[in-house]
Amino acid sequence: MSATTTFEVGITTLTDVDAISRIALDVRDMADHLERNEFIDARRIYEEGKHTPQYDAYGNEKDEFLSLKRMANAWRGGMYDEDPTFMFQMLGMKDSAASVEDALSSYGSYADLYVTELLNDYASGTLGAQASTILIVSMYATHQLWDGMLDCFAVYNGYNAEADQTGRINPKQSFDNFIALYVGAGQTLAADWDGDMLYELAQAGSNLFDRASSEGEAIVNSAIKELYQSIQRTLSEEDYCKRDDSIEKLWLLSNRIVAKTYIPMVQMLIHSMKQEDEAHKVKMYALAVIPQLSQCRPSIHGKLKNYLLDKPYDKSDFRRIVDLLQQSYDCLGFSCEDVGVYKEGTEDMVAECAGYEKYHPMAGFTPKRDVRTLSKADLDILAVKQLLQFPSTTQNKMAQLYFKYGKAAEIDDNDFGFRLMSLHDMTQPSDEGQWSPYYSDYIEYFGREKNGDSAIMVAFNDRNGDAAQRRAFIPALMRYNVVPEYMMSLIGYSLQLCPETDNEVTPVQYWNAFAALYIGSMEGMKSSNSNEDGVMLWSVANNGARLFNTQNDKFTARVNDEMTDLLFAGQSELERKDCVNFEKTASRVLHLMLVPLIQSTIYYAIVNAKLGRDSTAESLAIGEALAYSVLPIVSKYDKKAAAVIARNMKRGPGIKPVAEGPQAVANAFFKILDDIGWGCEYVGQHDGIDACEQFDGKILKSRGSMLFRPRAATVFIGLATAIW
Repeated sequence: MSATTTFEVGITTLTDVDAISRIALDVRDMADHLERNEFIDARRIYEEGKHTPQYDAYGNEKDEFLSLKRMANAWRGGMYDEDPTFMFQMLGMKDSAASVEDALSSYGSYADLYVTELLNDYASGTLGAQASTILIVSMYATHQLWDGMLDCFAVYNGYNAEADQTGRINPKQSFDNFIALYVGAGQTLAADWDGDMLYELAQAGSNLFDRASSEGEAIVNSAIKELYQSIQRTLSEEDYCKRDDSIEKLWLLSNRIVAKTYIPMVQMLIHSMKQEDEAHKVKMYALAVIPQLSQCRPSIHGKLKNYLLDKPYDKSDFRRIVDLLQQSYDCLGFSCEDVGVYKEGTEDMVAECAGYEKYHPMAGFTPKRDVRTLSKADLDILAVKQLLQFPSTTQNKMAQLYFKYGKAAEIDDNDFGFRLMSLHDMTQPSDEGQWSPYYSDYIEYFGREKNGDSAIMVAFNDRNGDAAQRRAFIPALMRYNVVPEYMMSLIGYSLQLCPETDNEVTPVQYWNAFAALYIGSMEGMKSSNSNEDGVMLWSVANNGARLFNTQNDKFTARVNDEMTDLLFAGQSELERKDCVNFEKTASRVLHLMLVPLIQSTIYYAIVNAKLGRDSTAESLAIGEALAYSVLPIVSKYDKKAAAVIARNMKRGPGIKPVAEGPQAVANAFFKILDDIGWGCEYVGQHDGIDACEQFDGKILKSRGSMLFRPRAATVFIGLATAIW
């Protein structure tokens, strides 16, 4: 057996993957039998395998071949337990009310059930063979990337892969397995480009959408080959997988590869919807694409699931479906240009979508700098929340990677203004962080820098606490603590840069960055079209407004109306260097963002007050995270008020939640409303609990507390270097 494997497409692997690449020959032979209506022979190959030998840990060939059916059911043995692609697939197929356990039970073998049904339908033609590649091989191949990441972590933690002759943990092998399954044995080059795996699928998509190079190779295939070769170079370095930078690089490359693999699936889905003689393939391609949108905007995923999975495809829905698909490209990690124009110049043409303009509106606010990538931090929070729903033997290592390195920003190939920015990056000490007016107050209250990072990692590594509370606490800390605290630093630094005239970094960039994190990427372009998809403070404010009766006549938060006006005002003031007025605007924005956090804390005080001292409800963890988000600021103005909030909202064994009642928590917040400069009309009341119960009739002007003080600008080495 040779130490490497060479494929005609220009790839030579680091390890021997000839055996696993031969699963392509099983698909080829299945298709041949199906073409001749020899369905029994095709089923035998599917179930038992034919060309792909398996080996034990010592290199001895086993009696059984690796079969496509075994690949489809690999999840049953725990193979996919830490696989984010499989987890998103399960979440994307289940009904919203179903549990993860129900999803696995109902849909874990979705690909096997679909292919088996086709192989028993004598009118299905060769579709069973095609579906084996589209649904089974694609998932199994993608898993090899995630398996490589976990193997790399084992090496990082001290495992010696080179000394292990069993190959139990071998990142090189895992990453090579991916390319072997992607290309497959027997794949040829021009002029026929003959093959049976995902490489050939990309070639077919590129022909339909004119996305091939001058040599005829699909641009997707060229890109995936280049990304894989970058992985090879990383794994060929000394001490590979033993450095943080190599782990991050492999995470970036793996996510970019996965994003590229969606492109031909989407192309072929559009093709099958457009052509009546290909309509029988719509369900197959939809199964490969639509469930993955569970990591994107829930409303779009729900609509596409209804159109394509919950009922038979109706061609009259084509335009609506394509529009929704195109809105999802950015979330999945590719662009309109990547997909291309379908059959350009023909009557069947489907135009390339417009994509994102540089100044893409966010919920009614139009930034003057491109901050789209940063706005997608909300997708990382959503992904962490999704992945935490699944049991894990690695303390949810993949969710930890989303936190530490981010995904949404990682897979942007182009420079969108900000370099990669993960949630973990936001917690790290930096020059811009020290410009937050409340920087020292957070350190004083928690007794340390990086409190958000420390609290999140403690929660990730907690093996003894309540699992449901852990699942709720981690994303709540990211949503209510990490992001808002970082947003405060962006406001402060915008002000410090305002008078500068020779700085390469524009303060508008930071002001727009604040807006991107306040709104997020899932809210839509117009305020009136905003929905419940979001997870950032814009969404928190809208939810709070519904609960506390502080909505406008369009049923969105008055807080968000005010915030939008202030964002536009601040942007204009920065552009004309009106720093005096910008200081007032910045201070008002800084404190207005606290209102939805205050409302939410009071809401969870109301909810948790109804629980017993032994309760393990998730709401206890969320309420505590919300309290942490504002306690340092409350403590700055009124330590007694902060103490009331803390002892009622913090969890503890045998402690009655909100023992003093939710009104006590609301009253504590009332004591600092004058300090933050936003009055009772913005906070409101819910379920009989009124933060302004003690209001004495004095009208509070919505002016915002003035905390900013001029300071000499320091050399900026944090986000400034990340921006350009």
